[in-house]
Amino acid sequence: MEKYEKTFEVKWADLDPNRHMRHTAYNDYCAHLRVGILKEAGLSLSRMEELGIGPILFREETKYLREVGMEGDITINCTLLSMRQDGSRWSFSHEIFRSDGIQAAIVAVDGAWLDLQKRKLTLPPKEILDAFLTMPKSADFKLMPTKVKG
Repeated sequence: MEKYEKTFEVKWADLDPNRHMRHTAYNDYCAHLRVGILKEAGLSLSRMEELGIGPILFREETKYLREVGMEGDITINCTLLSMRQDGSRWSFSHEIFRSDGIQAAIVAVDGAWLDLQKRKLTLPPKEILDAFLTMPKSADFKLMPTKVKG
């Protein structure tokens, strides 16, 4: 996968009382985009359920650069910033652009995999690791060493 991005229409429900996009709307669109990139890589929600595994977030950070109102669409891209060699931890970056091409925000998330039965962190199966290796990566992507418990 070379590039992953989608364009969304800003809805009335996305706005706050100041008539710009509310902070949680940025995160909602990025979460929707991440589900899409996982699905495109072969990891639909139903496939992850079959594998007994699901993604969880430890951190979600938004840097606001410019206002977004209802005057147009937003386009969001998603790239893999880093991951451990075993795929157990990963980070994504999302860049959000207004319809006039101006960058409005950057959303970064750090996550891992949850065993849905045990409700504990787990290593992903090879299928998930292979899928992540096909995802678009940031220019400064880092493959991090696997941490050893000890």
